[in-house]
Amino acid sequence: MFWTPEHVESMLDVLKTSTDRTVIYKCLVKLRTDLVKDKNGIVLFRTAGGVHIMVRLITKLNEKIMEVVLSILGNCCTDEQACIEAVECKVIPPLVTILKTIPNPVIQCRACRMLGNLAKSKKASQYLNVHYAAIAPAICHIIESTSAVQTRIMAFRVCRFLLSSSQFLKHFLVSNGFLQLMRIFLAVMKNNEAPKEPVPDIEVSTLIGLKRNQHREKYFEEVARNLEGVRSDIFDYQMLKNSTRNCDYALPTENETAVELALEILKCLVLISAQQIGMKAWESISRNTSLASIVCFVKEDGDQRASALKILSNFCKDPCAFYMLSTADAIVAACEMLMAVNMAKPLNESESRHCINIILTLSTDACSRSKIRRCGALRKLVAMIRDSNSQSERSSLFHILNNFQYDNLSMELLLYEGLVPMLVRELNDYLTSDDEHHKRRREERLQGGKKRKLTDPTTPETLSKFSKTHENSDFDSPSSSPRSYRTTSPCSSRSMSPVCKDLLTNDDDDNYSPACSDDDDDEDDTNGDTRERRIAANRAQASSVLDILKLIDEGSEPIDDPLSDKEDLEELSSDVPPKLAQFRNQAGDTIDIIENLIYRITLMVNKRVELGKPETLDTLIRAINLFGANNNFSNALTNILLESQFFAQIIKHGVVHQLYQLTKVEEMRKDGFAFLETLTNVGESNYGKEELVRLLRCDDVNAQHRAAISVAYIVKSHRLLYQFLYDGNALNMLFDLMLRKKSDDYYADEAVDAVTSMARYTLGIVLPEAEPAESTADICTQKPCQSAPLHENCDMKFLVSGGEDSTLTIGFNKELLCETSEVFNKMLNSDFREGHHGEIQLQDYTASGLRYFLHLIVCQERHLTESDYPALLQAYEMSRVYIIPEMEAVLQQRLIQFLDSHNCLRLLEWALKNYHAELTGTAISYYLCSSLPAQEKLQLFRTAEDSTYASEWFQLLNDAVFERCRSTGY
Repeated sequence: MFWTPEHVESMLDVLKTSTDRTVIYKCLVKLRTDLVKDKNGIVLFRTAGGVHIMVRLITKLNEKIMEVVLSILGNCCTDEQACIEAVECKVIPPLVTILKTIPNPVIQCRACRMLGNLAKSKKASQYLNVHYAAIAPAICHIIESTSAVQTRIMAFRVCRFLLSSSQFLKHFLVSNGFLQLMRIFLAVMKNNEAPKEPVPDIEVSTLIGLKRNQHREKYFEEVARNLEGVRSDIFDYQMLKNSTRNCDYALPTENETAVELALEILKCLVLISAQQIGMKAWESISRNTSLASIVCFVKEDGDQRASALKILSNFCKDPCAFYMLSTADAIVAACEMLMAVNMAKPLNESESRHCINIILTLSTDACSRSKIRRCGALRKLVAMIRDSNSQSERSSLFHILNNFQYDNLSMELLLYEGLVPMLVRELNDYLTSDDEHHKRRREERLQGGKKRKLTDPTTPETLSKFSKTHENSDFDSPSSSPRSYRTTSPCSSRSMSPVCKDLLTNDDDDNYSPACSDDDDDEDDTNGDTRERRIAANRAQASSVLDILKLIDEGSEPIDDPLSDKEDLEELSSDVPPKLAQFRNQAGDTIDIIENLIYRITLMVNKRVELGKPETLDTLIRAINLFGANNNFSNALTNILLESQFFAQIIKHGVVHQLYQLTKVEEMRKDGFAFLETLTNVGESNYGKEELVRLLRCDDVNAQHRAAISVAYIVKSHRLLYQFLYDGNALNMLFDLMLRKKSDDYYADEAVDAVTSMARYTLGIVLPEAEPAESTADICTQKPCQSAPLHENCDMKFLVSGGEDSTLTIGFNKELLCETSEVFNKMLNSDFREGHHGEIQLQDYTASGLRYFLHLIVCQERHLTESDYPALLQAYEMSRVYIIPEMEAVLQQRLIQFLDSHNCLRLLEWALKNYHAELTGTAISYYLCSSLPAQEKLQLFRTAEDSTYASEWFQLLNDAVFERCRSTGY
């Protein structure tokens, strides 16, 4: 029949005016079957005012009329404008009343379909907000009480459109909707064809060596598991992977209606999992249901795999779901997905992220970590870190590995797979990368470190990297290397203890839980149930819903709904990266995890050789330079330095020199010496001595040089130092490295710092300190002038060389000169040839030196030091020649006070020439212990090498060092 607006209006007039229920029913059926069946018919019906009339008829008490009206309105509400008209006509209150009061499943199905279409409309759904408190319990009651599958499907469809609202979810949970949903889901997914455990063969089980009723294969599996601890690095974990996943649940294959119901529930679970559910709801869920029905969708060829993984991943946000996820073997399913190869439908980025999140959450439990290790997923996780280009993904994977820090079997396997190089590479990228993320995190950590330093009440002494209690350690035994002051975890070497919430606190013992405490962990058991109660709660008591699903309401007159709004099954499976809350147990950023993992690795009994490699040590020292020593980077470095097996590598790689550089930074000075003290304890043990001797005598020249440098840095025993320097020829090696004619500058800078460190901190060689002036009052500040007369009455003169065979004359007062020195008095007032006619010739001195000398006589030695060190030295010599002891003492102090790298050789040469033992010792001490920059001190040594006194200088250096060693060491 072709419908015209006039035909529609006439039909609607009949509905308006007729009071005969039969006429109304037939008219409605006609409209429903012939007109309101497609989009054009709906528009024609709506424009004729049919929606308003249907809303008025919905209140009729006749169920047959109500059913057809709801069917018409349900189809009309597939049109956006019709939805708006319906809610404006106040259709929601009577619709809710029907849901609450009419038990007819067909009417409930039609009402739910119409309500679902209203909820699907963006504009119309806004009118539903105020009715959530009534809609939620009505829908939950229908879900629980109805026996019609289609009605349940439509009821869950309503929930799917409304569950995105937190307000509706609140009322939904209060009405036990989540519990009913899970019960029905478990009943639908129950696999009645699941294989049962075979009855053990009595004859086989009685074999010798087998336990009671234990099958032979099970026995050998147990033997293989016990062998795992022998060589965990080569253990074939796939050998034990012969157990099948939980087959108690599966998607129905024959009943299409049941499949549709299961998929509708799955879509609801996607929305529920995205919100916070609360402890009370989880308590009832955990007692009566299981998440295994969701896990069963996680398989290689599953069409709903993405949705199931998203649900499980979202549930991981809620600590209350932890136990249910663990018992449902969600972690095994996630591991299998990550490890699967050649899948027909490979994991996409979103699915992979969900799998990682599931493993990350559940790996805090010891049993879950055991499952991860035994299924071989640890190798896959390490490979993913190695191959990943995503910073966030690597961060999550490192957080997973951090949960294995107390599991020695797993850590051994991770180390065998190359965990240390990966950690070092990641840390090095973090420290050196110009990426904005790394820059920001470095700045944040630096700021955090400064705050901790300001607020940390711990004294610096308690943070020392080496404890004085090592006096009780047997350092004479090469096999017994001293340990770090930080103790290992109280767990045994075979423990798989859960990780505490704060992984990076200084006190590991306070938050640590032993391996047997998994069932008592507050995080795992938020409901406070006993272990037996939780195990019993896991056994879901599913009703025989499959039997109910087979019932058909034969008394109803079903009307086909061609516009049933069946959405694509992948509607909610397509995942957008969710803004999931950060996992609550993630302790800090990736850098904190790397810091903790490296530290934990250094605490293990079996140290990996990668820990002693130069890139590892260089990166740790770089981190300490950047972040300071009040962290686990310094603790890890201390543990490596204490390990005797790495001592030779540390020496050959020049790590000692790098540690000494820390002492040059004021904030790191104490920590740098603590690191060197740690190496001292290892180096002075029998093992360390043997290694140093071996390196000093080996054929590798570079190793010899590095050993000599290390001896100067770390050997503190004077007797032992003398043996290395003299018998081992280490001192000659050091000096050869510093001198230009004998070295190629390869280790020159290191040798310079080593000699300085040895002289200052081991031998105790120091420069004599100049005595400060008693008072600064009456000090002459006038600078001696090169042309002005030195006295008002100059009645005698000095003749000095002016260069190029010229002579300069400098006048002075004879009386003042004679009063100052008895020598001058004899020269000028007797028959001395030098004083004849009031002239004294001083051809060996310069004019500046003589003027400064005479100026000191005028001001009675109370004058600021002359900036010209040669003039100061000449004035000092003249004070000795002409026997002016007061001036000699003052000038000697000023020679020491203003000694530097530019005039040290001049002082040494003068002292050697004039046999001045005290100044000779001062100059030699300056060469050995002055804290000059390496290049400047190197230049100081190489300048002395060209001196006419080079041989005497070199011998004096050797004598000074050996004498110091002998004076206290023997």
